[in-house]
Amino acid sequence: MKRLTFSAVFFVVLVVAMACEKQSMIGSPEAESLLLERLHHEIDSLASSYPCDDAAEWRFTAVGEKPCGGPAGYVAYSTGMDTAVFLHKVEIYTQRQRSYNAKWNVVSDCLFLTPPSRVVCQDRKAKLVWDAEAASQ
Repeated sequence: MKRLTFSAVFFVVLVVAMACEKQSMIGSPEAESLLLERLHHEIDSLASSYPCDDAAEWRFTAVGEKPCGGPAGYVAYSTGMDTAVFLHKVEIYTQRQRSYNAKWNVVSDCLFLTPPSRVVCQDRKAKLVWDAEAASQ
């Protein structure tokens, strides 16, 4: 009986400890960073789920925000998708990254990322292109 009681107490203590550890992750920079990564992956997956056969049917938009301001990157998207939903998801991601940066005092380089010049199709995938001329302006 004592062995069963000790095992039960040990199990309860273990469960409580794990719950406390999980609870301490909520609201942590690591947990919020994971949520941002998942949302960014969702955006990339959605954008890449469309084959690129005609570059004229593709656009690009800024995504995310660097701590000093300005876009963290760019993503190409097909005009064949529900662009309103896609761009809303990008805006949510950007707002959350802005909040994350402010909340956790994130620092990075303050280099401005120039927008791409155009989108091209390569192996049925959209590729962003930065022309040398546009980059030097």
